[in-house]
Amino acid sequence: MAALPPVLQQLATVVRGMSPAKRLTMLSLVLGTVAGFALLMTWSGGIELRALYTQLDAQDAGAIVARLKEQKIPYRIGGDGRTVLVPAESLHEIRMQMASEGLPQGGGIGFEVFDNTKLGMSEFAQNVNYQRALQGELARTIARISEVESCRVHLVMPEKTLFVDNEQPASASVAVKLKPGRRLGVEQINGIVHMVSSSVPRLSPDQVTVVDSSGKLLAGSRAKTATGGLNTDQLDYQGQVEKNLETRVKSMLEQALGEGKAIVRLACALDFQRHEKTEEHFLPDNRVVRSEQNLSESSRNSDAQPQGVPGVRSNTPGPELMQNPVAGSGASSFEKQDRTVNYEIGKITSRILEPVGRITRVSVAVLVDGTYKTTAGKDGATTREFLPRGAEEMQKIEALVKRAVNFDADRGDTVEVVNIPFEASEWANADEAKRPGGWMVWLEQTTPYLKQAVIGLFLLLTFLFFVKPLVRWLTENSIADIELVPQLPKTVGELEHELSGAKRLPSVDQASMLIASDSDASVGVMRNWIQEK
Repeated sequence: MAALPPVLQQLATVVRGMSPAKRLTMLSLVLGTVAGFALLMTWSGGIELRALYTQLDAQDAGAIVARLKEQKIPYRIGGDGRTVLVPAESLHEIRMQMASEGLPQGGGIGFEVFDNTKLGMSEFAQNVNYQRALQGELARTIARISEVESCRVHLVMPEKTLFVDNEQPASASVAVKLKPGRRLGVEQINGIVHMVSSSVPRLSPDQVTVVDSSGKLLAGSRAKTATGGLNTDQLDYQGQVEKNLETRVKSMLEQALGEGKAIVRLACALDFQRHEKTEEHFLPDNRVVRSEQNLSESSRNSDAQPQGVPGVRSNTPGPELMQNPVAGSGASSFEKQDRTVNYEIGKITSRILEPVGRITRVSVAVLVDGTYKTTAGKDGATTREFLPRGAEEMQKIEALVKRAVNFDADRGDTVEVVNIPFEASEWANADEAKRPGGWMVWLEQTTPYLKQAVIGLFLLLTFLFFVKPLVRWLTENSIADIELVPQLPKTVGELEHELSGAKRLPSVDQASMLIASDSDASVGVMRNWIQEK
């Protein structure tokens, strides 16, 4: 203790004079304060890291990390090994720099394979590199779709031949890995098919196959079954038609009766056969003169014309000739007219292509809940009594359903509406994935300013509600503290001040102090006083 400085000696004396509870409290306060300040200094002075890229391919992640090491940029790899974190203040600058260098490439090899072309490469090697580059570029493009996590493309490009009949068409297969909870729409699948077919020569959309990571066929050759049944496209179309009609009926009933008061099930029979019909209708009343031809012929002759019975006998002289003399005729004439008229009969020729997937029959089944009456029992319990709907109301509901589905009795449509009580059970709805809204963007932008505010508020609240009450409790005077104060070391000035300002004690007090200090001498003095008296 003599070797310690005076301040430390006083502190040690104060600590020894405290109770065990106060010693433990003071030690906890000191350690907590030091740890809190160290944590705040580390948090406020550390580098804030944000994601540069996520869901990276292993090859792209390695290339990005190597580039960051060359530029001596601090980074950190995410827990899944596919995320790279960099300082927030230089995030956009690093991202633009990586984009200028072609990173990330999206997995696979693209046309950069020709950047380092070697001299003397054979034509076969060049064709193979071209096919690899084309596959890689297509995979990168497809992977840019928001629902696609990764993609691989395989191309089959047959060699060209001199004869057109011997040429084989190109084909392609695309394997996509979708993000969790995502799915590709019909338009997106068709877009992938046509993009691949347009990028490869002699590749038709029918030769492109698209599958997902589970092996489900999304697009490609979908042959019919051996019994001539429906293919997948036709089944999807039929399901879509049924769902649209069912949604139409259900939304109408729920708005009229209440949510959850109606259950609708609908089935359609569709005709997927292609029908082509050509008709010609002639119109007899619609006659039009197409052509007309008139021919007129006439002649006149003034010479006598021979008359009589032809033959030798009539020309031989005799009594008969005298009895029937032949009189010569005068001038003769000839006239002939011919008219030909061609008529065109009007007709209508129509070529009809009936639509594929025409609805041939609709069957609808509707369950409608009734109304309930709540009554209180004698014991206080409530019961629900089911009240069925009236016949008139059910007929109105059935008529509305028929109108909604375009009911046609001639094609065999059926509609059945039944009123039964529903089971009173609560269904738990699945929570939808929360998407970051505008407040998340605002919080991300104001994080640097909020950090300083949080640090200041933490220090203020720690001092007001933790440090100050503990210091006040530690500095409260107790009996042990009062007895400890006179024993603390004093300076020379304090001692001189106490001695100079001290007053002399009365005789009785001095005698009491002497008796208390030396009891044997005090007894002798008291005996002498008694003997003198």
